[in-house]
Order: sequence, then C-alpha cells, then structure tokens
Amino acid sequence: MRDIPDNARVTTLSIPGTHDSCSIDGLLGFGKTQNLDLDDQLNAGIRFLDIRLAHYQDNLFAHHNAVHMGKSWADILEICSNFLNKYPTETVLMSVKEEERFDGVLGRFAPSEAFGKPRRDPENWVIRSHSFEDAFKSRTWQHIDDPSLLYNFPPPLPGGRPAANRALTPKITLGEVRGKIVLLRRFEATPEVGFDLTCWPKNQHFKSDGSLACNIEDCYRNPGEENKYECIVGHIEEAHQGDLEALYITFLSAIGMKASRYSKTINRYLNVYLTGLPKGTRVGIIVMDYFEQPRKLVSHVIKLNERMRDRRPVSKRSAEDVPSTSSGLTV
Repeated sequence: MRDIPDNARVTTLSIPGTHDSCSIDGLLGFGKTQNLDLDDQLNAGIRFLDIRLAHYQDNLFAHHNAVHMGKSWADILEICSNFLNKYPTETVLMSVKEEERFDGVLGRFAPSEAFGKPRRDPENWVIRSHSFEDAFKSRTWQHIDDPSLLYNFPPPLPGGRPAANRALTPKITLGEVRGKIVLLRRFEATPEVGFDLTCWPKNQHFKSDGSLACNIEDCYRNPGEENKYECIVGHIEEAHQGDLEALYITFLSAIGMKASRYSKTINRYLNVYLTGLPKGTRVGIIVMDYFEQPRKLVSHVIKLNERMRDRRPVSKRSAEDVPSTSSGLTV
C-alpha cells in the first residue's frame, strides 16, 4: 500500500484477505483453513483478516466453531500492532465475529471449554466478563498501548464513558487509516465499537445499509465448485462495474468439502481470471482459504491497484521497505 496515494478511497482498492484467518492449528486438522500464521499472512500481502472469537468466562480465543485455535485476542492484537508499527504505510481491515460453539450448551463440561482452560490468563489478569462485548472491550484496552491503533474504536473517556466513534463512510481514504486497524464488527455492541455489520446473514449474497454500503458474497453451504465459482466471478464483476462508494467483499470459502481440497480448484480458477483483468479494475476485498496456492494469487489481486500507484512519498512516515509479495510488488 506504500505506493498508493493517500487520497485513494478505501472502497476503490483491491485487497487480498483470508477467511477464518486464525484457523491454522486445528485439532487433527479439523477446521483448518490456512497454512501460514497471522504475521506471515501480513508479510505476504494480506490486508483483510477474518477473526472468529469465542468467549470464555475470562477471555476471548480464536475458534473455528468448537475448535480452539490456540490464539487469544491479545495475541492477535500484538501481531497486528507489531506489523503496523514496523510498516506504518499499511492498514489492516479486520472483521471480528463472535463464534458460536455448538457445544456451548454444555457449559463448563463442553469439550471446547476443557481445551481452552490451559490458555486462560493468570489469576491476577482475570476479568470476569459476563458478555462477549464486555470481554472484547476490556481485553482490547488491557493490551493496547497506542490508543489510536484502532481507527474506529476509541478508548473510553475518564469514568468509563464511551467516546464518540469515527463513522466509516465512502469518503474514507487510505491516508486516514494508514498504520491502523479498521474494525468491522459482527457482534452486538454499543455504537462506539467499530463499524456495525451485525446484519450479516448466514449463507447469502447481501447488501447492507448504513454510513457505508457493503455488498458481500458469502454463500458457503455446499454450493459445488462450479456454482461457487460462478457466484465469485459474478460478484467480482459487480465490484468492478458497480458503485465505487460501496465496499465489496467476496468470500471464496465454502463448506461441504475439505477447505484445502476446495481451495485448490477455486483459487486456481480465480488466479487465471484475475490475470485477464486490466490494471485499475476494482475487485474489492477477496477473502481466501490457503491463499498461497497458487503462489501469485495475492500478487494478482494487488496488481490491480497499479494505476493508482504514485511513486511520490506518502505522508511523513517511516521509509522502511514494506515486505514484498512473490511478484516483487510492494503492498
């Protein structure tokens, strides 16, 4: 993103992302959707993260349904903060969803609860939060040193009063969010917590209203490879012909087949499709499983931003090089 002008609107960008970004170390491979850890994803050019968190009595942990993925919300914040401190010309768009554990009705006897116990914090860190929202707010501000890290989730005012949130609008530019996390919230919370996407229905292609219109393709239940690919391409066609003031997000993921097997076909087809698009085509956010297969898939998404690239320096920021993708393009 270093070479994209500050005044480029975020909604006009083509951005590679990962689905269930923390699903790396599932029990016996169950629920796994990625090979590379979060820091490696960011270094490879990923700029949209799909974070799914489950609420235990005193913490939040990355989950894929009932499968504990070994990372806490604090771990995720630390990885993103370190990356953005090192590369302040970048931004991370982060969707955070409350993950419903199918065994949650079993309470403290649930298998997922048992697997989570070894990762709980020491007693002196325990926050007895009664809701996902409480845990999210408490844990976030317990572990963030820089209050400006989250673009649209301000720290509370003295006395615990909520601060006014920055509205996410079609006019938001890359310059405004460089070095920050933009939070897309998929859980119930008060208005100061990120951009509200709790309207997200299951297994649908849908449009949301609000200060920023979002157009999202997320049909994932047993669509079949051909039907899923048609949905993906159809939505990408909408993105590059549609309203430049809307945010387009296309999920390549689906259930009904093992993610690694499914992604090999879908990713390969999409890689060929993207190479045929002219530079400057807006495809929006492309959310992938096993994004490194084929090797240049992420680079092909990033290349579509080339027409808006500007070799003039951006802002007064660190000149440290941003990690390169496999094509050699800085991101």
